[in-house]
Amino acid sequence: MEGNVRRVRKTNKVAHNTVISGGIRPMLDIALEKDLIELLATNFKAAQIEELGKLLFGNFDIYKLLNEQNHITIPARRAAQLLVQHCSECNCHPKLIHLLVETDGSQFMGRQANVEGIELFLDKLTGSGLAYDFSRRQVIKIKDDPFELMNWGSLRNGRSYPLTVLSLDVVGSSALSRSHGARKVGKALFQLAQHVKDRLRPYDGRIWNWNGDGGIIAFAFKEHEVRAVQFALELQLTMPVLNTRMELPDKVDLALRAGLDSGKLTFANDVGAIVSDVINYACHLEKSAVPAGSIGLSKTLHACLPARLAAPFSKRITFQDREAVLIPGRIDNLYHRPDGTDNEPELMGRIAAG
Repeated sequence: MEGNVRRVRKTNKVAHNTVISGGIRPMLDIALEKDLIELLATNFKAAQIEELGKLLFGNFDIYKLLNEQNHITIPARRAAQLLVQHCSECNCHPKLIHLLVETDGSQFMGRQANVEGIELFLDKLTGSGLAYDFSRRQVIKIKDDPFELMNWGSLRNGRSYPLTVLSLDVVGSSALSRSHGARKVGKALFQLAQHVKDRLRPYDGRIWNWNGDGGIIAFAFKEHEVRAVQFALELQLTMPVLNTRMELPDKVDLALRAGLDSGKLTFANDVGAIVSDVINYACHLEKSAVPAGSIGLSKTLHACLPARLAAPFSKRITFQDREAVLIPGRIDNLYHRPDGTDNEPELMGRIAAG
């Protein structure tokens, strides 16, 4: 057991020598302190929390701090509160966060330590202007927009996580460029990319790849399935408004198709190098089975949705030996009529049937 403790103690020396970017050790806000207490209390017993305190401060003693005799049982939550409070008084939250990250997945006090919920906490940390840099092994100030962190500041290279992936594509972009000029269409695609980013932010998704006329967007953490589908719906439903801003000929609209799948994938720091059946299925579903102006979901993802959100996806198909569901018809333009009596607009080089 002593050997295991020494291993973590040696790792922690990095934390003591760490200087937060800018030379400042920032304090956590009250909400993050509560989350940190919850993280400790959920994953460690009081004796283990005390050991974490000793690794940080050397002389951390829960019983002395509480003025209690050592035969009294101290609840884990009370021990966690004491440690976080002590870190707050010493301005040492970054050291504690570093220690928890290093402890996760390693041997600690004779057992394998798995700090459940550490990724979600690190994701919340980015909202305060801080992030844990895994390459530098320290908490840093975020100079750029947290939205640009492809790992949400928490996913680790080589580890598997449940995610939802959205494949998005503009229908017939090459044909429209030939018909109406690459410069004009390029400007429209730039407006689309900005629209996607603006709409995506409230749903906490990340654009892992964008090729000008489409790309891959990922969603992680709590209710990632719901947020991904809600975003896809909002994006399609706001396309009529976006198209009114485009400097394109009358009734020439950008049209999107979207395919989504959900499941576990292994994260890589180079997101472009991630190989995943989840990504592949979402891409193939979107390109081969989803019509313009619609959305397709794997049955796996559809089963995770609440009834009201799942209801519009009423068309069932079989694609690549898996069940999938689509929204029948189009939901993205002002010209479509259910009875088909009115001509639809030109869709990125395609003339829809009247």
